[in-house]
Amino acid sequence: MKLPRKPLRVLLVEDSQDDADLILFELNEGGFDAVCARVDTEASMCAAMADGSWDVVISDYNLPRFNTHKALAVLREVDADIPFIIVSGCIGEESAIALMKEGVSDFVMKDKLARLAPVIERELQDATMRRERRQALEALRANEKLLNGITSSLGEGIYVLNAEGKLVFMNPEAERLLGWTEVELLGKNVHRIIHAQNLDGTPLAESDCAILGVLRDGSVYKTDDEVFVRKDGSFIPVSYVATAITEGGKAVAAVAVFQDITQRKQAELDLLESRRQLRELTSYLQDVREEERTRIARELHDELGQMLTGVKLDAMWVSSHLSGEQPDIASKVAAMSQLIDETLDAVRRVAADLRPVMLDDLGLLAAVEWLTEEFGKRTGISVQLEREVGQPNFGCGGRCERESCNLCAEVSTAAFRIVQECLTNVARHAQATHVLVFLKCRDGKLKICVSDNGKGIAENHARKHNSYGIIGMQERAHSLDGTLDISSVQGKGLSVKVVLPIKAVSCAGGRNDSDFDSR
Repeated sequence: MKLPRKPLRVLLVEDSQDDADLILFELNEGGFDAVCARVDTEASMCAAMADGSWDVVISDYNLPRFNTHKALAVLREVDADIPFIIVSGCIGEESAIALMKEGVSDFVMKDKLARLAPVIERELQDATMRRERRQALEALRANEKLLNGITSSLGEGIYVLNAEGKLVFMNPEAERLLGWTEVELLGKNVHRIIHAQNLDGTPLAESDCAILGVLRDGSVYKTDDEVFVRKDGSFIPVSYVATAITEGGKAVAAVAVFQDITQRKQAELDLLESRRQLRELTSYLQDVREEERTRIARELHDELGQMLTGVKLDAMWVSSHLSGEQPDIASKVAAMSQLIDETLDAVRRVAADLRPVMLDDLGLLAAVEWLTEEFGKRTGISVQLEREVGQPNFGCGGRCERESCNLCAEVSTAAFRIVQECLTNVARHAQATHVLVFLKCRDGKLKICVSDNGKGIAENHARKHNSYGIIGMQERAHSLDGTLDISSVQGKGLSVKVVLPIKAVSCAGGRNDSDFDSR
């Protein structure tokens, strides 16, 4: 099978047409489909180089009007990576060496033209390899330029370590943040310079360094709570991602991308302080509201109640002094007396709704018992109250006969209001038929659970910004360093669990909010 002939464009620097025909013949015999152009002056070669794209230049060594050195100079001017082969009858060794230094690819003697085709084949392959290598280097330089442009424009610091943990690259943002230049740190152990301390100032060993750690195990590490050390010795809080670059399953480099989070840290501190102040304000407003409720409830119960009682006694006196001959007046007085009784009941109910007197006088358990009874009567929903606490010790005079669980006013009030809000939510939204209220006092904690068998709520409903009842309960619990958890399954009811630390109060000589036996 005859192989296809390879096209070849040849520029011949030759003054003899016979020698040119001989060379062309040898090339065709060697498997090339050669197309040749012959030049024998500098001007004609320059014109040929400008007009055509040549694969190889073949030059005679001895020309009357043009020499090999000038031909090489023309080729270099166009910066073409084209093989330049000399075909000569004779050439001295020193001349050959000088021409090789100038860029001649090879020499072929005229009496051995059979070598010409293999030499051209080899030189074309070498030229192709050089061209591909040059293109690869150009592409690499372009990628490096693009990468440098990207890393320089990023708002994050980047540095790269080799397998020994020494710096090989740092972008301008890293230089700005750290105060070091890339030149100053190249080839140095960066950990010992910028990452050798913890946030509290204690030393960070290389074995504990997460960035060096990714070099050991080829992993990725992220953190938001570490510090780097600037050139001036100051700390810079950073968040960073360290990623290993692997070859053949082995880490050969590590890339650390970091940000200065000083402003974010300050914003977090400011936010925490704002939340603390807001919660303090909320707690203060709740205390003020409770005090105002207590004051109004007592004034209603004591002053208005006493006044109404006095009016009722006067009405009874008037009724007892009426003669039987004044039935209309007697009837009017009786109606007035009944209205006074209803007003007294309304006053007591309003006062109890504002703040049950028994919460202050008899304690939390008695107040919750009253609350659940009234809730059941008002709504028709079955309420079950269970407790794992002892009965209150009233008027102990400082002589409690057993260990007691003493609740301060803040805890009693918060617990009562949370139970009250839970029952209010049941009445408004739950569509329940049964509610269980459970109280437990043990290990210095008051635990409350209010659960119902209603329709429940969606998982994200408790997080809605307008769930003010739930937010209020959470704030009450948080203000006392307690917790409040809500769990629900739609169609299967809802459960509110509260844990409040007990702040112990003295049981000496006065009235306690509540004394629960701690079992």
